[in-house]
Amino acid sequence: MVRGPASLLGLALGALAYFLIAPSLPAPHSLDVAIAIAATAGLVFAVALATAPAPAVTAPFSLVPAVAGAVLLVAVLDAARAGAAASPFEALLWGCAGVGFAALLDAPGLAVALPVFVGALDLSGVVGAGPGTLLVTDPARPGDPFTVELPGWGGGLPAARLTAAEVLFLAAYVAYAHRFGLRPRASALALFGALVATVVVGLALDRRVPALAVMGGAFLAVNADRLGGLLRTGREG
Repeated sequence: MVRGPASLLGLALGALAYFLIAPSLPAPHSLDVAIAIAATAGLVFAVALATAPAPAVTAPFSLVPAVAGAVLLVAVLDAARAGAAASPFEALLWGCAGVGFAALLDAPGLAVALPVFVGALDLSGVVGAGPGTLLVTDPARPGDPFTVELPGWGGGLPAARLTAAEVLFLAAYVAYAHRFGLRPRASALALFGALVATVVVGLALDRRVPALAVMGGAFLAVNADRLGGLLRTGREG
């Protein structure tokens, strides 16, 4: 995970550079392969930016400069309808929101209950318009701060689209891993893998896959051996 303002700025600028040049990159002939590759590349940056603030869960007010800068950039870029150029800063902004959420609701039991509860809501279609939201079937939505668009290679439709809820809970889970002595790095990698799997399985089955449910399962699985102790700590507290 990225630490320090300079590292965070470098990551954000690297993500911005990729998001700007991605539509100009040559796309594979297979549409599904092109979507999978572009979505995976975009998710690398989106997940890295969303989880970068997670170590600050014990000192959330230290994120105020990052939040202020991200809000300003998102507002300017969305007002200019800059499309995917705003996505790195939207990922950072909703990642900070997720860390703030975890800092505010820091009961140990929530690190277990929240992924289960949110996953159940996602399966039922209560969260968002329906189960799963990553695969894109409609045009880009420039100026929408509640979605993080991952640009497709060769132009055209975005490769995938993350919602604010998906980014927020992604960051919150990694923040809980930092806060309660779980596995933050492994959690971030597992959540990244869950999002990639959501895209790939969605393409293979030609249907939407519940991203939040898959993310919650991945987070619980990678920390499974430590959750019992965490729940005991919560009851003793």
